[in-house]
Amino acid sequence: MNNRRRGRLAAPAAVMIAVVIVMTIALVTPRAAFGAFVTMGASRDNTLIENATGAFSDGAGPSFFVGRVDVISGGLKRRGVIAFNVAGGIPAGSTIVSVSLRLNMSRSTTALQSVSLHRLLSDWGEGTSVATGGGGGGAPSTANDATWIHTFYNTLLWAIPGGDYTGTPSTTIQVGPVGQYTFLSTPGMVADVQAWLDTPARSFGWIVIGNEAVIATAKRFDTKENPLAAARPMLTVEYAAAVPPAGRVPEGGTAGPPLTVVSAGAGTLRLSWGGSCLSTDTDYEIYAGTIGTFSSYAPLTCSTAGATAMTITPAAGSQFYLVVPRNAAREGSYGIDSQGRERPAGAGACLQQAIGACP
Repeated sequence: MNNRRRGRLAAPAAVMIAVVIVMTIALVTPRAAFGAFVTMGASRDNTLIENATGAFSDGAGPSFFVGRVDVISGGLKRRGVIAFNVAGGIPAGSTIVSVSLRLNMSRSTTALQSVSLHRLLSDWGEGTSVATGGGGGGAPSTANDATWIHTFYNTLLWAIPGGDYTGTPSTTIQVGPVGQYTFLSTPGMVADVQAWLDTPARSFGWIVIGNEAVIATAKRFDTKENPLAAARPMLTVEYAAAVPPAGRVPEGGTAGPPLTVVSAGAGTLRLSWGGSCLSTDTDYEIYAGTIGTFSSYAPLTCSTAGATAMTITPAAGSQFYLVVPRNAAREGSYGIDSQGRERPAGAGACLQQAIGACP
């Protein structure tokens, strides 16, 4: 039954709906469907180690640092950079609803410190450098490493040493003892991820900045290279995928996109569709049937009073719907079945079926 358009919707009454309709495409703005969740690991991460020549990095190391090291290590700054392949995990055109970032903080000698996320404005890389010891000192930079002055060592530079990023943080949390920390969703984080989805070429991730006002505030966070999978960064995104636009109800069974179906709350569904391809068709009928018996369907309503949307209370079980154009004297096409034949009128047809040709 290759021509039947089916979709599943978790309605409040746990009704599974299949939509069957034949349409041609109309220009109608897509609407968002129910939220879905996706969890993804980092696609790249690194540490920017304060150094005037960009000599040190940690592109392939198991951790990154934020804040400032102690006086013995020079009191210099450390900043983490982290990015995610958002466009690779979320359908284009989706609306981002909420975002959370989980990081594992695995080493600290300081008390509670603020840690912020800022959206990066320039692309950057990670090479093969791996720091030794505790990791805070970094290792000699390798090709394509992000460093304090380089976006890609040793040919491309940040506009400002230490990274190019938005001045206003997307979020700030307090980080204390060793453990996992979650940056809960904020409007800023949602806007960042939405921008990365809409413009993948500008998906540069966040720079993670700790307390840089005083020395000895450094915090170590685990990266995607960490041997413990549970310690690696994890981004969780709730999104609403774009619904295919409503189409035009044709005559003659021309296949098209599906009817739009969304929950209207309180156990109801909202059906919507485009206008008929025949200007003389100014009203519509809706038929409903049980999935598995596609040759049997009965009127749900014989008139929508010209409306191209209707809220219904679905019956229990698995159902499909047909939207049929009508005028004062006849009904249009019920669509084509899997054998390529015009479907006959349903039980208790509202009017006699008489198909007109679309222009």
